[in-house]
Amino acid sequence: MTSPSRKLAAILSADVVGYSRLMGQDEVRTLSALRSLRQKTFEPVITTWRGTVIKRMGDGWLVEFASVVDAVNCAVEVQNELADEDVIKIRIGIHIGDIVHEDEDIYGDGVNIASRLQEQAAPGGIAISAFAHDSLDGVARSGFQSLGTSKLKNISQNIEIYGWGEVKLKAMPSSGNKRGELPSVLVLPFGTSVSNVESDMLAEGLTDAVITALSRFSWFKTLPRNTSNQYINQQPDVSELRRKHSVSYVLESNLRAAGSRVRVGAELIDARTGSSVWADQFDGASDDPFELEDKITRSILAELTPRIVGAEERRVRTGGDGSAWDLMMQGRSLLWRINKDNNERAQEFLLEAISLEPKSGLGQSDLAWSYVYQRIYGWTGDLDLAGQLAVKAGNKAIDADDSDAYAFVAAAMARCLVAQSDHAIALARRAISLNSNLAAGYGALSLALFQNGEYEEAENAAKQARELSPRDPLRAILMGIRGIILLLLDRIEQMTTNAEEIIRDFPEMPTGWRQLAVAYAKAGRSEEAKALIDNHVLRLIPGLTATLAGQQVPIGNNEEARKCWVDGLVEAGLPR
Repeated sequence: MTSPSRKLAAILSADVVGYSRLMGQDEVRTLSALRSLRQKTFEPVITTWRGTVIKRMGDGWLVEFASVVDAVNCAVEVQNELADEDVIKIRIGIHIGDIVHEDEDIYGDGVNIASRLQEQAAPGGIAISAFAHDSLDGVARSGFQSLGTSKLKNISQNIEIYGWGEVKLKAMPSSGNKRGELPSVLVLPFGTSVSNVESDMLAEGLTDAVITALSRFSWFKTLPRNTSNQYINQQPDVSELRRKHSVSYVLESNLRAAGSRVRVGAELIDARTGSSVWADQFDGASDDPFELEDKITRSILAELTPRIVGAEERRVRTGGDGSAWDLMMQGRSLLWRINKDNNERAQEFLLEAISLEPKSGLGQSDLAWSYVYQRIYGWTGDLDLAGQLAVKAGNKAIDADDSDAYAFVAAAMARCLVAQSDHAIALARRAISLNSNLAAGYGALSLALFQNGEYEEAENAAKQARELSPRDPLRAILMGIRGIILLLLDRIEQMTTNAEEIIRDFPEMPTGWRQLAVAYAKAGRSEEAKALIDNHVLRLIPGLTATLAGQQVPIGNNEEARKCWVDGLVEAGLPR
């Protein structure tokens, strides 16, 4: 009995149309035609397009391809060859997904969805998922047309189907058309304990700055300044604001000054329930009002944006309505928990959200991040394919909204996976120009600069990312890259501290344990380093080698960095 092997692959499922009926009518003729199809057409074409027949089922086949382009080219050639066949017709379905090999059999979502897609194709037709369609180039893609979404048997998410030839779809449930609405935020004017010219000007400046900064985030809608102005010197009831403006969240803030010292208190309230989501206070000196304004705005945003997203995730978990937004929030909630199973489940939610709202830049951005995680943490058997899918999703995110900083961040991270660091730097700088308060923009810039060998600049960008959002849910991957930068800069004490923070916040990720082991080895603590490798790193990734770990980290073409990292892991006790 062989142990199961999991990987990401393109799966082609083919089935003979009306096989039982044909056998009943003329068994000899049917078997002869089927043998001819298999020996002269189907399997030779599969070999030509580098496919592997995994399973023969009498009247059907499951075929694995490393490339979805090869799978589609194979399917089209087979159907063209059989166009004039008067006995045998076949249906073909294709999907990219996780598959598991065990005991010479194959199963997994990739197989299940491909098989269900095949059932949707008419005789002589091909049905592919949107996931597969997104991976085709322009020429191959042009041969398919979108046929909407369908609820396939025993498949949890709705699937958008593209067809070559005729494809008959089942009707979608009426609830499947709900796009949902982004949550909205109303920033009330900052109040002052004592009204004077300086305090009033600072309060007005802070109100404008926070509204402007929040409006640059694509994750929610920010009501404009003229709405906020209606409530200057007022204390409106939150339920009334909810009724009048259909607002989801209200930010209430007040400012107190004592000499040159200023303290700002802020509270985020869920207008739907009236409950407090978050409250904090921030201190500063008023010697330079503009610097103080920037500092307090950054501090509020660092807390506010993840709190809103977190509140939305909790709301969806307890009572989501199945809209595209709610599905995206469920996907994001899983994505940010960062482990293999959650990442796979996140992709399911995100793909279903995108099927309901195909032009969702946010959905495509998070989907790109899911492939980034797959690639970096080795959660797929095809690292190159994960990188390619990340690039495609990142491009789609920008196409959906080229004013969204988060889309450019996702695209930048994706380009890092395929060793296009110069392109990634440009995308990351574009993200920062669109939203200078988005921590992930500096994180993506840090990774791209690191790939280019610009280590000091990369470390500076990493520090900016951390200062902007010390609790950013995506910080795990950014802290992981920072650890290798610190290794290259020979700052082992800082690397140790960085690794310990990763372990504290993400104990089930190998990143922190690997980096701490390397830091210990560099500090001469060899036995402790080897214990970390044996007890934690190899527990989380059995069979890991230093070479494989070097391939997983998005080092790009920076072979100096790869060698330093791999050698450090070997020194720590990981087999080369």
